[in-house]
Amino acid sequence: MLTVKSFTNFCLALLLPIFLVFGSSNAIAEQIPVPKLSKRVTDLTQTLTPEQIELLAQKLATLEKTKGSQIAVLIIPSTGEEGIEQFSIRVVDEWKLGRKGTADGVLFLVAKNDKRLRIEVGRGLEGALTDVTSARIIREFVRPAFKQNDFYGGINIGIDKISAVIAGEELPTPAPSQGQTAHFQDNFNIFGLHPLVWLGLLVAGFILSKIFGPWLGRGGLGLGSAGAALFAGTPIGMAMLAGLLMIIIYSLLSSRLFWDIAGAVLQSGAIGGFGGGGGSGSDNDGFSGGGGDFGGGGASGDW
Repeated sequence: MLTVKSFTNFCLALLLPIFLVFGSSNAIAEQIPVPKLSKRVTDLTQTLTPEQIELLAQKLATLEKTKGSQIAVLIIPSTGEEGIEQFSIRVVDEWKLGRKGTADGVLFLVAKNDKRLRIEVGRGLEGALTDVTSARIIREFVRPAFKQNDFYGGINIGIDKISAVIAGEELPTPAPSQGQTAHFQDNFNIFGLHPLVWLGLLVAGFILSKIFGPWLGRGGLGLGSAGAALFAGTPIGMAMLAGLLMIIIYSLLSSRLFWDIAGAVLQSGAIGGFGGGGGSGSDNDGFSGGGGDFGGGGASGDW
């Protein structure tokens, strides 16, 4: 016989899966979105001044240039209903800090309103920047500063301690980035000769043209360039091509039309990078991860 109690239990059994589905959907929907990675220091709380952000970014950029490791700082108001450990993993999964294959990235995460922070460590640094070491950095250095509302001081010393650990690790030498000026290699040659030699020959051609006239100057430059290339071991055909190219370059640089066109292009702003408003690049701009790998290593703390 169907009673009111059994009917109620039957209805609850039918509705329970629906509640679970909608409840989990709402939990996912309420997750705090991960901000896009474009800076070494991302402060969504306006806690740090622009000068403090730049100082921290310079320090992190220097570490990446010398050791290759990437450290990023993220300051957010709260992780919401999500634990800082889960939110931190979502961040590093999206940001991919550290070099691919080396996995030497670190995330310094601060949830200001929650009074929680975490150091998330890439797999390649877990042997040095252990959970115990990360917890000690938080407990002994970062937390005391945060308790005094000195967030810049706490983050700064935290980065110093993390960097000191990384500095002691044997890591692959970092490759020159696009923002760095690579060292010019002495063995870089064109037609068997260093570029500075070609520049010297070109200058000699201009001097010859002033003394003996433009035609003799061009001829001397072409013959001298071909002979120099031949002497450096360049095949005769390529050496002759080198001499011809030097004559062409000389003729272009001697042409008034060339300089008129170049001046007009510069004045019209057709070549980027000229004009006001640009300023020098910041170490906190144009930052991106290298594909690092994280496995949950690190430590969390509060203040």
